[in-house]
Amino acid sequence: MGKEKIENFSRINFYALNSMDDWVRILDKYGRLIFVNEKMRRDIHLDRSLIELNVESENLEEQADIFKNNTIEEEKLIAGKYYSKKSSPLYFDKEFVGTIEVYRDITSESKMKVELFNANRKMLDDIRFVRKIQSSILPKNKQYGKIKLEGRYIPSNDVSGDLFDIIKIDENRFAFYIADVMGHGVKASIMTMFVKLSIIGILESHKNYSPGQVLKKLRSEFVKLDMNSSQYFTVWVGIFNTKYNTLTYSNAGLNCPPLHYQENKNYVNKLLVSGRMISNIIEQNIYQEVTVKLHPNDKILFYTDGVTEAKDANKEEFGVYRLEESIKKLKKLDELLDELDKYYWGEQEDDISLCLLEYKEN
Repeated sequence: MGKEKIENFSRINFYALNSMDDWVRILDKYGRLIFVNEKMRRDIHLDRSLIELNVESENLEEQADIFKNNTIEEEKLIAGKYYSKKSSPLYFDKEFVGTIEVYRDITSESKMKVELFNANRKMLDDIRFVRKIQSSILPKNKQYGKIKLEGRYIPSNDVSGDLFDIIKIDENRFAFYIADVMGHGVKASIMTMFVKLSIIGILESHKNYSPGQVLKKLRSEFVKLDMNSSQYFTVWVGIFNTKYNTLTYSNAGLNCPPLHYQENKNYVNKLLVSGRMISNIIEQNIYQEVTVKLHPNDKILFYTDGVTEAKDANKEEFGVYRLEESIKKLKKLDELLDELDKYYWGEQEDDISLCLLEYKEN
């Protein structure tokens, strides 16, 4: 009786089933082949071993409760090709009478998935390599003359656009900068390499340059790249003179002013100075300079906006005020990172760079 109902179903839907580009076959509840559409017949040339492929149960009626109101999807490898198989139950008057199966050739899609997976794996390997290189170019946590440096770099992705470095100019002068490149990923990371190499080259060729002159030359080097797309970065540059215990600094658009804590006054001062970001679409301006006096045990905290814009569960930002309070009692950066980690809610949204400089007596 079930076979007759399936054959009747096949006759009624004959033209629809035979017009399909997919393979279609119908089995009765005992697993016997009742119908094969023309597409399937033509492709496998009436090879009965393939037409009757993969009947997994001699009595499909035993699986009726599993199949009921469900379509089972799986992938099959048939004669060297990948097919997406969808099996749906056939019911007549609430009686389970068989199964209709549709096979779609997904060989090209499967190959594309494999190729995409391999390409993504290679890209991830490349990104991890870039991240390793990027981490290796950051300065070591140690003493540079009278300056003790401790830094941390935590990208939101595998690589980032944050960078800081300290460069010895001569026995009495050290240059320090912190930069934030627009965007994330490999493109931003490559731009940090440009910033690093350019600043090193500028200071090697022009040892007497002031911070403002360094920024002006850096912008000139950036413009020479003749980039077609809009790209920009911000950078703060300072030069420490350990002979005269001074710090002269200039800024190109960095919106995170370093915090200078003077222990002898128990006072935190923002190292603010105006200056436009370095971009291929914004005209150059004069980079102003400011000089401050340094005292033993002074601390300067450098950071990027991934720190101040960290949000708690109420979407309130960490802010500069908390940093000002932290630097007064800060001994190691890990203390601040622990505080930031407890404050953060959800995933890290932006790159985090922190660097603490302590001014010491030799």
